[in-house]
Amino acid sequence: MMDTRHHEADALEQHYARQGYRQPHTLGQLLRQWAAQHGEATALVAGTTRLSYAQLDLKADRMAAGFARLGVARGDRVLLQLPNDAAFVVCLFALLRLGAWPIMAMPAHREKDVAALCQLAEPVAYVAPRTFLGFDYLPLAERVKRSQPALRHIVFDGDAGPWTALAAVDETPRELPAPAHTDTALLLLSGGTTGTPKLIPRSHADYAYNAIASARLCGLSRDAVYLAALPAAHNFPLACPGILGTLSVGGRVVMAKTPSSDEAFALIHAEGVSFTALVPPLVALWLEAREWDRTDLSSLDLLQVGGARLAPELAARIPPALGCRLQQVFGMAEGLLCYTHLDDPWETVVQTQGRPLCADDEVRIVGADGRPVAAGEVGELQVRGPYTIRGYYRAPEQNARSFTAEGFYCSGDLVRLTAEGNIVVEGRVKEQINRAGEKIGAAEIERPLSTHPDVESCVVVAVPDERLGERSCAVVIGRERVPTLAELQRHLGALGLPRYKQPDQVLAVPAWPLTTVGKIDTQRLVALALRPPAAEHEAAIGAPRPYAECRVEVERAPIDLCLALARAGLADDYTIYEQPDEWSIGLGRLVTLGADAGQAWLTRAGQARQTFRRARLVDAIAAATQAIDVLDWRAYGVARFELSRVFHGLNVQAQEDPLLELFVPEYEVRIRHGEALLRAIDPAALPRLQAALAQADRQAERGMPAPADAALVDSLRRHQQEAYKTRVSGAVADISARRYQKVILSRRIPLPAGVDLPETYRCGRARNTPARSYLVQLGDLRVAGFSPETVVEVSADGRVSTQPLAGTRALGANREEEARLREELLCDAKEVAEHAVSVKLAHDELASVCDDPGVSEFMTVSRRGSVQHLASRVQGRLREGRHAWDAFEALFPAVTASGIPKRAGIDAIHRYEGTPRGCYSGCVLIVDSHGAMDAALVLRSIYQRGGESWLQVGAGLVAQSTPERELEETNEKLGCVIKHLVLSPAKVAVGTEVV
Repeated sequence: MMDTRHHEADALEQHYARQGYRQPHTLGQLLRQWAAQHGEATALVAGTTRLSYAQLDLKADRMAAGFARLGVARGDRVLLQLPNDAAFVVCLFALLRLGAWPIMAMPAHREKDVAALCQLAEPVAYVAPRTFLGFDYLPLAERVKRSQPALRHIVFDGDAGPWTALAAVDETPRELPAPAHTDTALLLLSGGTTGTPKLIPRSHADYAYNAIASARLCGLSRDAVYLAALPAAHNFPLACPGILGTLSVGGRVVMAKTPSSDEAFALIHAEGVSFTALVPPLVALWLEAREWDRTDLSSLDLLQVGGARLAPELAARIPPALGCRLQQVFGMAEGLLCYTHLDDPWETVVQTQGRPLCADDEVRIVGADGRPVAAGEVGELQVRGPYTIRGYYRAPEQNARSFTAEGFYCSGDLVRLTAEGNIVVEGRVKEQINRAGEKIGAAEIERPLSTHPDVESCVVVAVPDERLGERSCAVVIGRERVPTLAELQRHLGALGLPRYKQPDQVLAVPAWPLTTVGKIDTQRLVALALRPPAAEHEAAIGAPRPYAECRVEVERAPIDLCLALARAGLADDYTIYEQPDEWSIGLGRLVTLGADAGQAWLTRAGQARQTFRRARLVDAIAAATQAIDVLDWRAYGVARFELSRVFHGLNVQAQEDPLLELFVPEYEVRIRHGEALLRAIDPAALPRLQAALAQADRQAERGMPAPADAALVDSLRRHQQEAYKTRVSGAVADISARRYQKVILSRRIPLPAGVDLPETYRCGRARNTPARSYLVQLGDLRVAGFSPETVVEVSADGRVSTQPLAGTRALGANREEEARLREELLCDAKEVAEHAVSVKLAHDELASVCDDPGVSEFMTVSRRGSVQHLASRVQGRLREGRHAWDAFEALFPAVTASGIPKRAGIDAIHRYEGTPRGCYSGCVLIVDSHGAMDAALVLRSIYQRGGESWLQVGAGLVAQSTPERELEETNEKLGCVIKHLVLSPAKVAVGTEVV
């Protein structure tokens, strides 16, 4: 039998060679040919580095000789973990030319992954950046080396410390033993269900075909300019056609360190990029950015999208937003590539994932029994072909599972074939959860889950989820009882599993449903997980309560709908919260989460308070969120400024209000793009919510009230000006004495009685351009405002972002004055210095909880209502074991509302202002059960409590500040709100002071 298999494999190889798929050139030799053809043409652009084909070829030669001098030889493995830069391309070709095998690690891999790769492949060298996006790779490399005896060399691109600098891996070129075109060229990584990536050996010949045939199908020529936006070590941006395919035709490759829209759009414009590749979540972010970004992207002709299923509705938005064509790409690093063709009908491009690249790609679709399914039916995709591997590297057990006796690769993808021969991907059969873009092996959760004392056995399945793509469901057979979701999450958290790897749902079953061949029927489990909990009696085992939901189309503006719901009498407490792509309102307190200086707590109607105490308050808050017994919850509320005193070790005076106050609502409505999602915890109450929304949608549009009286506005501006200037003088003296670098001092301005807060909010939002807006009613507290920035944004998959603003000028009366003031702002040394130190502090704060923090946008100018600000964005990814509340603690309060250093600034605010700020310069925030958080800085707001209404506005003080200028800045900012006050006519009072 074995001889027969070898004979068949040999016959296939001979066939592939006859068909021209096995050209007798290595990838290193191909670069030599391309350099001979294209010589001085630009091959590579990375930052300020520009390399011609001849220069790239020479650098690869010199580095290959340098590696040979270190003793790296043909067949040796080298762990290559470089970001998108010139060094990546040069080093890759140097190793290919030498015949060493680069292991294509990602910059985001950390010690666990790197150590696993080293243990499997036993590399002789490890090449990494010294730092990338704020992460220092030296300690990681040194720890790995101590446990890996085969690892002889650590090579850093940058400051190498005691190790070897990549720049020193340089030698006069010389003849080196060349690999054969049939040799392994490189080891790509495949995502696995065990948490350890599998290694995919690709030969020089098959990988060259992969790239060159892809370039031909995509119609590339020497005019092609490719933007490598995704990490270049991935198969998609490397060779589909990607970097290698572009170089094969004499085109130009442009390297982007990150795929963020701000970096990528600028490169597209500057370099005339003609095509690039993205995964669907990044497409959504680019389209969102395009709603306000006006960068010229006219050179972009083609966007490839792959890596996950592209929703047709998202696909349809690409051409109008980005002005380019779309090509869907479906494939795998193991081999098979499918493309929609450039001349395909639009319906094919949107609805399918294309057809195989090569005529000799043999595709079959089989059922669970291994037999081909009927035409058009869904089954597992199996493939063999001239560029598809026959086995993973050093993985005999995995190979036995993943490859058939005939050499077909079992992809684990569920697909169907259209009548035209196009593939449509329907899902996965592998035990893997694609949660918000993060691939999580079910086994990573199952193993620690099974250690819970109440779990007899468990299986984790991926369940379709509207928000996350897929959520993880722990299906459990219990011993005497089945733990609740909160109990399982706490158990896994104690074992070190990050939040995104903890299950999102728990399902109890008395026994496993089985297929006809005796395997657990996971599709049946998924179907059970999608049913309402009552259908499976989950309430009896303490499972979270679900919301009843429905969707309706709406026509009215979201703000009008939300305001009408707030007035509808559904609940006393509510919060309206506006994000860039969604308006939402939560009404009524189902669960309340509060925190003061020593503890967090939960309260529910008719139940005793549940208290949480930890050494760190944010850990107590996080524990409280995990105990919320509602499925897929979102909480709304406020964090008061004095919470910052707890975080910075300052005394907190006893207060009537909790420092943090959130509620999970009884009713919720989320509005996006003309569609509203309605949610009610009581299914019987959902029709009431639907009726209230329908009535709101039918209401006639209300006109805007007249602007506030000019005399009133002037009197409010003049409130206690001299007292404020005196405080500014004192604080600047403190700064000159080096007690702190910066502090924000505010003015509190009483308003006359009769302020109509909802109407003021509606009027003000129509004339403001906030980062976020909100209208909050909690008990007798009401806040409405137009936030200029976010304190912290955390996505469900752990990405963290903050947007410090510092430096202010008015917009002016017309475009010419705005432009003049903008230039004045950008050239003002005081404003620029104030902004720079704020960004530096935000970066340092993120570095305390995140891997790879970096500044993705620096010192742009943002228009916010009546003013313009210097703005930057700092981003990172939560470190393993950290949660959103860690990021909140690191960044709260916003640097632009407190001071530098924060502790001294917060203390100075208390001394100079004398009264608690409360919500002012705190935040309005939403958090959810998936670990996401969005916190808007509370500025440009109106506050009401009891019979009082007031404004509060501040300015950032540094050594160069003057009382007159800072007073002027507070008045400029007041314009965002004060001009839009809506008062009852009988209540307007005008005078030099308003009390």
